[in-house]
Amino acid sequence: MRFTCLLLAMIYPTISWAFTENIVVTPLNEEAFILKSIDAGTNIGLFKTNAGIVLIDPMPGDVNLDALNAQIQQLVGGAATIVVNTHAHADHTGGNAYFIAKGAVLIKDTADVTGMDALVVKSHSAMDKVYFHKKSNSIFVGDIYDSSWHPTFYVGGIAGFKHAIAAVLKLGNDDSLIVPGHGKATGKTELRRYQQHTLDWVARVRQLKNDGMTANEMEHDEQLKNILATFNLDNKADFIPQPALVRFIERTIAVIEQDK
Repeated sequence: MRFTCLLLAMIYPTISWAFTENIVVTPLNEEAFILKSIDAGTNIGLFKTNAGIVLIDPMPGDVNLDALNAQIQQLVGGAATIVVNTHAHADHTGGNAYFIAKGAVLIKDTADVTGMDALVVKSHSAMDKVYFHKKSNSIFVGDIYDSSWHPTFYVGGIAGFKHAIAAVLKLGNDDSLIVPGHGKATGKTELRRYQQHTLDWVARVRQLKNDGMTANEMEHDEQLKNILATFNLDNKADFIPQPALVRFIERTIAVIEQDK
């Protein structure tokens, strides 16, 4: 957490951090915040806009929804009125019903929200939505990018992944804050590295596959291990457990086969 704070402080010197009732608050400016519960990994966007109070992916874990709601009202002086999602997976949409029951409206895009642009791509899911908030210069990209885990580009394949990253990089400017679905917020430099490391990973798996190796054999390849380590920004001791690593290799092979 200390490294995350320092990184964000270098990108946005005015950022401060607060911890309230299990909710971590990262102010981006007076109208924009990143929220996250301490026991659930989804990054949640909060924006005070002309159209109302907008929430992106409001899922802090079921037990933290009341705390999230209270924190929102404390930060922006009112309840959430609009909910949008980066994609349809439950760890991003699980809080929708809670806020809808309290009066919020789920919308498909932000065309009527001044200062918030959206685009649709296909990478992590069949419909990934990216939201760019101009005033805070922040881009919420969902699970197209995960700075706490390995890439999950399975639905869109390599072409979809490259298109999605290219689309994100065109938004904002070189100082834009990239907010992944999970993990620490970074900048575009880190996103470009993530893209290159992902392509390096796929190229190495493809080479080993062509050499006739199985996924279980590939997990011992030193070059693959080194590439995998580039995704471990927090230097976790047990970053990807062995079963998850084998699944990642197997799903990468499936993408390679699909992209033929």
